[in-house]
Amino acid sequence: MLMKNSRSLYGTPQEILYTVCVAAWNLCSANLAKFTALKALYTQAFVTDSLDAVQSAKDLPDTRQTIAGRKEARINLLAATRQVRSNWQLLKIYITKAFDKSMVQAKLDAAGAALYPKASVDNWSSVRSLIDAANTFIANNIDELSANDNMPADFQTAFKTAGDNCIALSVIFAKADMEKEMATSTKVIANNAIYSGVIEMLKDGQQIFKDDAAMKKQFTFSYLVAMHRGEGTASLRGTITDNFGMPVAGAVISSDDQKSTATTNSKGYYRINRIAAGAYTFTISCAWYDPIVQVITFEAAKASKGDFELTKALSKVA
Repeated sequence: MLMKNSRSLYGTPQEILYTVCVAAWNLCSANLAKFTALKALYTQAFVTDSLDAVQSAKDLPDTRQTIAGRKEARINLLAATRQVRSNWQLLKIYITKAFDKSMVQAKLDAAGAALYPKASVDNWSSVRSLIDAANTFIANNIDELSANDNMPADFQTAFKTAGDNCIALSVIFAKADMEKEMATSTKVIANNAIYSGVIEMLKDGQQIFKDDAAMKKQFTFSYLVAMHRGEGTASLRGTITDNFGMPVAGAVISSDDQKSTATTNSKGYYRINRIAAGAYTFTISCAWYDPIVQVITFEAAKASKGDFELTKALSKVA
């Protein structure tokens, strides 16, 4: 049975939701003793199960994949439907030539003329009914239609083949449509569950750290979303010069995890954006200069300035 789509509760891209949930449960794990003191349900096993639930939700089929499958199935069905309509128009010509003018309209009606308008706007039910009506009409009137070299001998088979293909593709499309709806609903339900669970834990975290503003802030869903979206992240900018005060072009400043890196321009200037709050070790290096290592601490939503001076490396004497 097709499930009705659920409404998401989390209001953020699901990729961010998963990242935030993992970060939040890791925060809980890091402060597990305090959480256990508040509520006995907070055990390492409970945290592990919660992280597993996040991974399970993440592993569910991505709705973008099912949507892509539905689009492909629809494109194929539209092409097949156009072929059916084109064939029916040929049949209309054969009917017009095969029967007396006084009989033509009645024959067209028997062949499904009343169904054609809806079939022409891709009403799948009407398309299928049009195929059935035309196949039946051709079979019952094959001699009249074929007389005087009117309808080609292979038209009956061609019409049926195109119709069967269209019907088969309509089944594939219906299945893809259902899978898309099912995947979307299942994904949202799972995402809502992990969101609700993490919100309850974050509320407990805020209670535990009610007297510690910095820690309490970390147990706020919107704050975690902002951090992992890059909103409120820190930045670093500055100039790298040599020991004579001249700008060093092509110098590289890079964090140890390689997530934050930049290269100076001709004026020795660099800038790194989207740095999460915390302390990082940076290495500043350039050919022919001695590298330097610097630990820099960043606060959320604050820009930091870092000017560095590189010293020419001493040439080795052979």
